[in-house]
Amino acid sequence: MLLLLSAFSGYSQNFNKEVEPIINIQEKASDFFTITASAKNLTQLALSLSYEFSVIKKGVNNSANKQSNFFSLQASEIKSLASTSISQDDSTEIVILLIFKDDNEKIISTNRKLIKSNEKETAKEEISYHKRNEGIKLTGFVTENIKTKPGKDFYDFFYQQYMLSELESEHMISVDEIISFGRTTRLSVKVEGRVVYQFFARPKLDYLRENADKALNEVSRYLQYMENRNEYTNQY
Repeated sequence: MLLLLSAFSGYSQNFNKEVEPIINIQEKASDFFTITASAKNLTQLALSLSYEFSVIKKGVNNSANKQSNFFSLQASEIKSLASTSISQDDSTEIVILLIFKDDNEKIISTNRKLIKSNEKETAKEEISYHKRNEGIKLTGFVTENIKTKPGKDFYDFFYQQYMLSELESEHMISVDEIISFGRTTRLSVKVEGRVVYQFFARPKLDYLRENADKALNEVSRYLQYMENRNEYTNQY
């Protein structure tokens, strides 16, 4: 018996007000699912957007599948964007994340669902955003401003490791790439706009993967520093 939980809370009406992110899960066979991502235009305007569709499998053998692309929507249109299939056993959970961004790379809509076996433990709801002080706080998101193929490879490595890690933060994390001397580019990983790790890009995958691991360690260290600082501030 499987339990399906959605993080599409009441706050979504304040956040997903232009485009509704739809995640559809169909159980094709025992412990085998087909997952599709769709978009519904809630306005009477034509929209030009991009999406990130991630399916992360957590368990003995971790894996992550991410799809991204640009798309357009006519007024009130519903469009299917991506699809994937995945299997599950009793020791794994599956996290599905769908993000929409506008032309300025600003996140405007998000939906997150969790498929988890409840035979051995009780599943708990995971919230991907919530409202605070009339604003929206997002958790578990990494934005990117990438210009080259090595930059995209690094972002994919870092994003996968971040989503498979135990890190949970309300602070926005971003990966930015800027042109440096000649054809060299510099990649920076930032937390709330502060650079915590940066290096010069190279096309070798092992090099990019190694730097993704180092960047994640620095992000984890900085998030812990911020948490400790907040605890100290609240005491006085």
